[in-house]
Amino acid sequence: MKKLIYSVIALVLLVSAIYAEPQAKLDWQKFSKNLALAVCSENDGLRNSAMCMMIQYADQLTFDRSTIYDIIRIFRNNEDDNVRLLAMVTLYKSEDPWAMDFLKRHRRFEENQRIKKLCCCAVKAYYAKMDSIREFNETLLVRAAERIAKDQALASAKALNAEQYGLK
Repeated sequence: MKKLIYSVIALVLLVSAIYAEPQAKLDWQKFSKNLALAVCSENDGLRNSAMCMMIQYADQLTFDRSTIYDIIRIFRNNEDDNVRLLAMVTLYKSEDPWAMDFLKRHRRFEENQRIKKLCCCAVKAYYAKMDSIREFNETLLVRAAERIAKDQALASAKALNAEQYGLK
């Protein structure tokens, strides 16, 4: 009898999962604003959970500067080293240039060696990523400039009727 009940429940769950409607698209702007409010909260658990979600969904979120300031305030003032590390990783995942510059400058004054080393790693990883993106963009720009120059040369040659003058 129990096997039958469990089988029916499993079948109902399977059918409901198959025919379930896809969830509506998430409004990332609202989600970002709600996480920003949660970071400002006095509740430590809510604040830490918000930073964890910011890390998890950093690619879809937009961080405004006031949120970055709040996370930096947590990083600087919190007594728990694990919360400070969480704030540091949140700053890293935000990919905010101002936050990375702050972490770069803060390294010199950090007394906790664990935080100091991880701060150094985060800053190096960020700048390495930005350098690789910049090099890629520069390569694309050079190729585009070469293509444009070639197209302009062909257009100029056509305009001058270079074939008439024996230039081809």
